[in-house]
Amino acid sequence: MNEHGALRTDVLIVGAGPVGLTLACDLARRGVSCEIVEREATAGRASKAKTIQPRSLEVLDDLGAVEHVVRHGVAGLPLRFHDSSGRVVDRPSITLRARSSFQTPYPDPLWIGQFDVEHALRERLRQLGGSVEHRAEAVGLVQDRDGVTTTLRTPDGARRLRARYVVAADGGKSTVRRLLGLRLEGETRETERWYIGDVTVDGLARDHMHVWTSDEGMLALTPLPHSDLWQLQAPVPAGTQPGTPTRELYQRLLDERNAGVTLTSATWLSVYRVNIRMLNDYRRARVLFAGDAAHVHTPAGGQGMNTGIQDAYNLGWKLGAVLGGAHPDLLDTYSAERAPVARTVLASSTHKLDRTTLRLGDDADKLGAALAELADDALTTGLGIRYGSRLDDRAEGPVAGDRAPNATGLRGPGFSGDLFDLTRGPQWTLIAFDNDDPALTDRAGSFPLHVHRIDTADGILDGAGAYRRIYAPSRGELVLIRPDGHIAARVPHDRAADLFGALPFAAPVR
Repeated sequence: MNEHGALRTDVLIVGAGPVGLTLACDLARRGVSCEIVEREATAGRASKAKTIQPRSLEVLDDLGAVEHVVRHGVAGLPLRFHDSSGRVVDRPSITLRARSSFQTPYPDPLWIGQFDVEHALRERLRQLGGSVEHRAEAVGLVQDRDGVTTTLRTPDGARRLRARYVVAADGGKSTVRRLLGLRLEGETRETERWYIGDVTVDGLARDHMHVWTSDEGMLALTPLPHSDLWQLQAPVPAGTQPGTPTRELYQRLLDERNAGVTLTSATWLSVYRVNIRMLNDYRRARVLFAGDAAHVHTPAGGQGMNTGIQDAYNLGWKLGAVLGGAHPDLLDTYSAERAPVARTVLASSTHKLDRTTLRLGDDADKLGAALAELADDALTTGLGIRYGSRLDDRAEGPVAGDRAPNATGLRGPGFSGDLFDLTRGPQWTLIAFDNDDPALTDRAGSFPLHVHRIDTADGILDGAGAYRRIYAPSRGELVLIRPDGHIAARVPHDRAADLFGALPFAAPVR
């Protein structure tokens, strides 16, 4: 207990979906004390998001949570269109493989239920010594200059928890946002609503996503891998009010399209309303917002869960640094970097949905072409996102602010692997090319910074030439990579002082 009469932690995370769990894992591996609470009684079993993108897979890899997701996800799920005459047309998957120039170990988006992503993160959090407190709802929040006191309602009564920072990852209807009197700015399209739900069916091949076209709009059934569930999606017909979601209603939607499919059960059922909204600033003093608590947009392109996971990944190392002594203004860069991404996603996903909506009642060819346009390999995959930086001296190769691409075929004393193997972990990484200056290691000693020398006598050899080909380094060049895998700086050997100046003081890596 402290002077506020509340238990103390460094960070309280409200919401234990994929966003909150990503942040909890990142903080836990940094040795930051954090609590994560969830108002629901149990872990979620609703599919909700059903696609995880390449950049998010890289994040899970770095956190040590990717194995379960890769094992349970399915790449390249093809489409099977059915029309009212019974004609069937097969088309390729609407997901798009990342182009080779991005240099990622995970080029394929994976179809997977959100519950499987959450399972992987919960298990990783457990390995790191953390856990989720369920049936704990934030009902009060008071900030002061030193921290935040949150009142939690639990089955054992109300209790207060004191934290230095609070992160709201509690979804589009965020309680924390409401407690602070904040609103998501943007638009709600009251006339654009979709039925959605998790169902089981008889007699439908699970090796395709099935789409029925009709004048009432498309209906899609997507199989969720390693389960007997399907996610159903269908637009509420224009000019009508949605009915109460039930198995009987969803069965009627299928019957109206002569699908010949029988629903045997229905669990999570909902009506989705198109919202295109976001906070302009993801920080309010000592409270920060991530995922749907900060931005909501259309599902076109499969960006909701992925954008939130990447929010948390950007925020985690910055919270760790500030809690270790860096200036709190570092947290302002979180919103400065991530809010523009959300604005771009909102604009892009809205445009894609509008184009698709125009063809919802069309034939398989036109609708298939529209669905194929939902993905792109830069924004959608997350691999092309870059952040602004003050240190950028490059004319070729990736520049400061870019995600650092992987380079394979590296080998050295006691090491054989990829660049991602060198950067994996909560630390900063300094790559020195053809540079054996011992002062680099001496200066790095006061930071959570790993120095790796490539193509030096005692360093790591770029045996396959991948690093030279991808990064086009000059002799002696230094590349500083942030804990979230983005390049902080690329400088010649005589500007090492500028490079070290880009490092915030951070807590020791444990």
